[in-house]
Amino acid sequence: MSFHIIGDRDTVLGYRFAGVTGRAVATSDEARLAFREALGDARHRILLLTERVEQMLVPEVTAHRLAAAPPYLVVIEDLWGADGRRRSLQELIFEAVGIRITRGE
Repeated sequence: MSFHIIGDRDTVLGYRFAGVTGRAVATSDEARLAFREALGDARHRILLLTERVEQMLVPEVTAHRLAAAPPYLVVIEDLWGADGRRRSLQELIFEAVGIRITRGE
């Protein structure tokens, strides 16, 4: 099963470390082009989109979901989180593994 991600540069880079192919986008036009290319590549079975990319592509994402065809879409949170504030490394680690990193006194 092949995963592919479309999102911001930092999120795509993080997923590349895990072996997931991807495309970093910054604008709606870039996102639209990357989405069309990903849909055209039969190797991609699951397409990950960050929340921001999904917001840029609402009509395209809706149409693809209604078609119920691969690749199947999964929306993930990006580094910036739902509130638009970049989360710290400590917050990301806590979310991923449940361990808080604190400063020893």
